[in-house]
Amino acid sequence: MKFTYECDGMDGLILVDKKYLDEINETILYELDIFLDRYGKSELVYDFPDEKWEDVRKRETKDLIEFCNSGKMVIFLHYSDEENCEIKFSELKSNSRTAIDLKSGKLLLVNASELIQCLTYPDLEMETILEIDNIDSGFYYLNFEGIKDIILQRKTGVCSDYNNVIEFYTY
Repeated sequence: MKFTYECDGMDGLILVDKKYLDEINETILYELDIFLDRYGKSELVYDFPDEKWEDVRKRETKDLIEFCNSGKMVIFLHYSDEENCEIKFSELKSNSRTAIDLKSGKLLLVNASELIQCLTYPDLEMETILEIDNIDSGFYYLNFEGIKDIILQRKTGVCSDYNNVIEFYTY
């Protein structure tokens, strides 16, 4: 399925099963806001005077990283627009350390900034990048070369060491 990723400055692409939206609390949203500011350029730096931003960011995003690495969400930190992106499913086996648990079979691709805004203000309607329904439930490995080409492969076996937070160094 094709999609276009558009962002305004500090943002990221999130892949999440719709089921887990209710588990994203205020703490995780605040940590996501901190995480999106890779270089300490937002007003959030004023909440932590006299501290190195890299130390703050590492310390203050632990719940977010744990949530993602439990297989509930994948974040691609990406600060530039991308056209002609594609997400597809493959039967090939993979040993990637990036994986997502699709319990409900409804995968959302959404900008991180949109997720923060709409979960903070529930009356707003979330504008997703892409919604994929009717996926067989289960864990899926993600293979990718940036966000332009994401391949999900049904996972067999167990992996306990996920890396679901991917940072691309652009700005």
